[in-house]
Amino acid sequence: MPALLASAALARSAAPARAAIVCPEGAVSPGCCGPVAQPLAASQCCPVATAGCCAPIAATDCCTTSACTQQLSIGVTPDPAIDGQSATIRGTLTGGTVAAQPVILWQRLAGQSGFSDVAQTQTDAAGAFQFVQPVQIDARWYAKSGNVVSSTVHEPVRAAIVLRASRVGANLTLLGSIAPSHAHERVSLEQLRGRRWATIARPKLGAHSSFAVRRSLLGHSVERFRVVVAADAHNSRSVSPVLVIPVS
Repeated sequence: MPALLASAALARSAAPARAAIVCPEGAVSPGCCGPVAQPLAASQCCPVATAGCCAPIAATDCCTTSACTQQLSIGVTPDPAIDGQSATIRGTLTGGTVAAQPVILWQRLAGQSGFSDVAQTQTDAAGAFQFVQPVQIDARWYAKSGNVVSSTVHEPVRAAIVLRASRVGANLTLLGSIAPSHAHERVSLEQLRGRRWATIARPKLGAHSSFAVRRSLLGHSVERFRVVVAADAHNSRSVSPVLVIPVS
């Protein structure tokens, strides 16, 4: 019996030491790989992941990996936009395999009750994607790649306002047009008085979304005017460039 006990003790002392190690340093994204499932024999090691942070580990009794958490970022420029401009929607897919992944753009325009897919592209080698969309009215977008969904971005769109003047002597006619059409709505024609803008007329737009207002020039050296379109169901509050009229 003592001889058997001695043999068992010798066998135990000859067994390789076991140590806990973590996933290989070759992993692309630190923190993506989980810890080893169990202690390892000293002679064992984890194979280096070479195809991304969540590359399969061949020796399943050696290491385990957590699933890569993929994320999809999104942003839009310019912000805000003006009717007639194009909005550029950009983002990046991160985590796991990111190259050549399909990305679908979903859009909801002002006045619509739900989103619809409007464009599709693929990510580049770095996971980046881009869409270019013409805008006329306020819009919301989100992107989706597989089961990964981005946050939703809101693009306020301002009306494009043209304000010009026709002058005969001291008689001034201010002519304005707004796009997209705001036909039969009222806008504010403002004049700078001191440091404040004062509303001098509230013309109603015609069928072609335009107006004409007649004024008499005063004795100032310069008059300044602008048009303001209030926010509505389709566009954000919009202000025209300032029109400067020399009086003398």
